[in-house]
Amino acid sequence: MMLRTALRAIALAVAITATVTIACTGSDPASTDTAPQEQTTQADAPAPTSGFRAVSAGNAHTCAIRSNGEITCWGDNSAGQSVHPAGSYTAVSAGWAHTCGLRTSEEIRCWGASSNDQIYAPQGSYIAVSAGGAHTCGLRKDGAATCWGYNAYGQADAPNDSFTAISAHRDHTCGLRSDGLIRCWGRNTYGQSDAPSGSFTAVSTGYTHTCGLRSDGAITCWGKDDEKQGDVPDDSFIAVSAGFLHTCGLRNDGAILCWGDNQVQQSDAPAGSFTTISVGDWHACGIRTNGAIECWGAIEAQAPDANVPTD
Repeated sequence: MMLRTALRAIALAVAITATVTIACTGSDPASTDTAPQEQTTQADAPAPTSGFRAVSAGNAHTCAIRSNGEITCWGDNSAGQSVHPAGSYTAVSAGWAHTCGLRTSEEIRCWGASSNDQIYAPQGSYIAVSAGGAHTCGLRKDGAATCWGYNAYGQADAPNDSFTAISAHRDHTCGLRSDGLIRCWGRNTYGQSDAPSGSFTAVSTGYTHTCGLRSDGAITCWGKDDEKQGDVPDDSFIAVSAGFLHTCGLRNDGAILCWGDNQVQQSDAPAGSFTTISVGDWHACGIRTNGAIECWGAIEAQAPDANVPTD
């Protein structure tokens, strides 16, 4: 409780003054059991302006894939999580202090924090990757899930099942099965791994909650709801992304709607039409229909400058 109070006080000061700078940390979350620290760099760093097809918001950094398949990252780099390797990629996932990308060769390449071997992907071909707190999961071509790294809560003990999508966060992981059901494993202190029945088309794990997109466009969330991060608005969506204490959904009309904690404006999504949404711990980013990336939260995203590559 004292930690949560301190975090709120720090975050409020950042949001009001826009001058407080909190040192970013790339420390491995497996070494502590504390909530993620509010950062200023993930949205404060100017986002690339155009020509992007994918974006992933992590704890305090963000990575995106250019139209030519190259990756660019910005934000916290204390563990090397923003020093991306060269090459062509089809997917990218920013975790707590590490990042993983899916190469066009179908291999997974990870970089950043490695104290729990979370960046050492097993060899083989994959179709998806998701970087969590200190573990990583990949989806193989046959639908099997493979996870590696920190496993104190069983978050890396992937069940023997067939999946079409996978999502890893701090201490739990969920997969969307081939039959549309969601199956979760790992920590379940708040019920974040107790997936409801029914058919889904997408799943996204947050810090202590999880959300799924149902076949009819409704979003259902489960787990901790102390900041109303699980109180989904009555609307129709085509995508969902869960973070630390807030959640965002992409509506049918391309607008983004967010709910939950908003102490640093991480739930104040900008107006306009988007094609993609990705929620980090204290910020969120979306790709507009023209390929431009826009981020909000922590200290609100600034205009691009020469320090960030653009297309």
